[in-house]
Amino acid sequence: MNILHVMIGVATPALLAAAPVPAERWVGAYGNPPIGYEPAIRDALGAPLKDQTVRQIVRVAASGTKLRVRLTNELGSTALRIGAASIVELDRAGLPVAGTQHALLFSGAPGAVIPAGAPVLADALSMVAKPGIDYAVSVYFPETSMPPAHAQMADVAPGDQTARATLTGQVRKRVPAIVARIDVVSPQASRTLVTFGDSITEGAASTPGAYMSWPDQLARLLAARRDGTCWSVVNAGISGNRLLHDGRGPNALARFDRDVLSVPGVRTVVLLEGINDIGASAMVDHRDDAVDADRIIASYREMAARARAHGISVIAGTLLPFEGAAYFTAEGEAKRQAANAWIRTSSELDGVIDFDAAMRDPAHPTHMTPKAGSTDSLHPQDAGYTIMAQAAEAVIARDRCTR
Repeated sequence: MNILHVMIGVATPALLAAAPVPAERWVGAYGNPPIGYEPAIRDALGAPLKDQTVRQIVRVAASGTKLRVRLTNELGSTALRIGAASIVELDRAGLPVAGTQHALLFSGAPGAVIPAGAPVLADALSMVAKPGIDYAVSVYFPETSMPPAHAQMADVAPGDQTARATLTGQVRKRVPAIVARIDVVSPQASRTLVTFGDSITEGAASTPGAYMSWPDQLARLLAARRDGTCWSVVNAGISGNRLLHDGRGPNALARFDRDVLSVPGVRTVVLLEGINDIGASAMVDHRDDAVDADRIIASYREMAARARAHGISVIAGTLLPFEGAAYFTAEGEAKRQAANAWIRTSSELDGVIDFDAAMRDPAHPTHMTPKAGSTDSLHPQDAGYTIMAQAAEAVIARDRCTR
């Protein structure tokens, strides 16, 4: 008898008898997409990290019974060594909560080497994750490192202090923050909403540390609804990002699969991007990057097709008024109007959030409403992001949790 037949004959009954392992339902609960540094940003970060601990503050958008941290070296050209890492819950004063610190392990080991161009998932932790609560993730860099991650303000301390709840000798500065995402196993949230865009989605000009971006406020609005508690919101905005050209991060078409399609539990994506492409087209140093409305629309169609192929609903936000911004031109306004007209009428989208209608000044429709509090005619402040969150809630809430 053929050996292969014997092996199959022996193995098949055991395989048939084996009970399937129940799948855990992970959802994305925090996002911080990696970016590639423009020279001015890279130089502003100062010396590389070496024999230092970086403590990054994160906040998850959904409750959970398990949590896992994703670290990024996805834009790195060399391997990145992680000596150790940990996570601890913080109280309202920003102080560590006793008994909540956990070491992060990587396939059971205390550290890891992340290959160039790759992320790494830390082992899942059985711990309670709470929305609206800050957590500190500490990462020790034993070797000279300047990973191309999303730069943000963090505490940097000498040596390996990942086992310490409270750092000593720390300095607060802008550094690469390599915690790119946090996922949770949630008893309540069953679907992830990814908000994908530029600085207006990331929350530029909102109050630092107050979580007042429109995705942050949307998450709270949905959580307060009896029919909205199934949602977890992941912010995939990058300030300065463009649809078609690199700069502040890879272009949107290049990063879409990583920052949207790879997020666990993603059910819906909200697209709001293109104003930087329009504005850059009018700038002398970006003339070679000039785009017309047709290319902006084609980008939306491309992302919508990719998402819908994965069963993900696509909602687009109309581009906000920007007359008065440094890169405003009449030609750019015509492109914005054309892009918005397509968004409002396209059969290739599953929904529209009319941010333009919500945010324009009725007396001067090409200007942002004074209620938005913008100081640059481009970025809202907290009150403006509240208006955007309310407009988004009205659309997202139509997809009820009971469905």
